[in-house]
Amino acid sequence: MHTGICNLSVIPLRAANTHRSAMVNLVLFAEHFEILEEAHEWVRVRLFDTGYEGWLQQGQFSLLTGISDELVESENIRIIDIMGGTATNGKKKVVLFPGTKIPESLLKRTHPAFPYQIVGDFRMPKIEDFTSQFNRLVDYYHNSPYLWGGRTQAGVDCSGLSQIIYSYFGVSLPRDAYQQAEGGKRIAVLAEIRPGDLAFFDNEEGRIVHVGLMIDTETIFHASANVRIDKMDTEGIFNKELNRYTHKLRMVKRYW
Repeated sequence: MHTGICNLSVIPLRAANTHRSAMVNLVLFAEHFEILEEAHEWVRVRLFDTGYEGWLQQGQFSLLTGISDELVESENIRIIDIMGGTATNGKKKVVLFPGTKIPESLLKRTHPAFPYQIVGDFRMPKIEDFTSQFNRLVDYYHNSPYLWGGRTQAGVDCSGLSQIIYSYFGVSLPRDAYQQAEGGKRIAVLAEIRPGDLAFFDNEEGRIVHVGLMIDTETIFHASANVRIDKMDTEGIFNKELNRYTHKLRMVKRYW
C-alpha cells in the first residue's frame, strides 16, 4: 500500500484527473491517504479518516515511508484552534487553517519523510467541550463564503461545515450530507433539539441535499451562499431576507 500525506495548507480533491473537474473536497495539511491509482500527473486516493475518494495532483503531497502505520493508527490527535498555526521545513512555511488535525506523533519529533516543525493554537478534541465551545465556533465561521467542497473559513459547503465543526470535538463525520444523515440518533420533536444537533433537508425526489447545525430549537447555522443563521420550524429553513422557505426539513439527528 502506498501512502501519502498533504504537505500544503489545503489541496483540492477533484472528481476526475483534470483541473477542470469539480472540487469535491479539500484535503488539509497532515491528512493522509491511500494511493489507489496513478494517471500521468494525478493520483486517485482514499482518505483514511472518512474513506472519501478523489484525485490529487502530483507534487501536492509527500509519500510516506516507514511511518504510515503509526499515522494511520494514531488515536492521539491535536487540532489547530481558531488562532491558527504554522508548519516549517527549512525555508518552507505552511499556514495551518483552524480545524487542521495533527497526529501527536508529528509533534513529538521530526520524521524524515515529513520534516516539519509544527507550532500553533492547539487543543485536545473532546466531546465534553461541545457545550462550552460550540458558540465560539459559530462566531468564527459565521459569514464565511459558500464553496462547494470547502472545509475552511475561507470557503465551506454545508456538509463541510458540520464535518469540520464536529472534528473540533473528536467526532469524525462522513463528508457528504446524505452520508451524515445515515448516522446519529433521530430526534422525534423539535422541542427536544440540543445545540449541535444536525438538521437534514431533502429535495422533491426525497434525496438529502442539505445539512445544518442547530443553535437552539428554532435557529440553525448552515452554509447557503454564505455561512448564516436562520430560523427553522417543522416546514424547514425560513430565509428572512428572501421572505420564503429555502430548504424542506426531513429530520434532525444527534451525534453526541
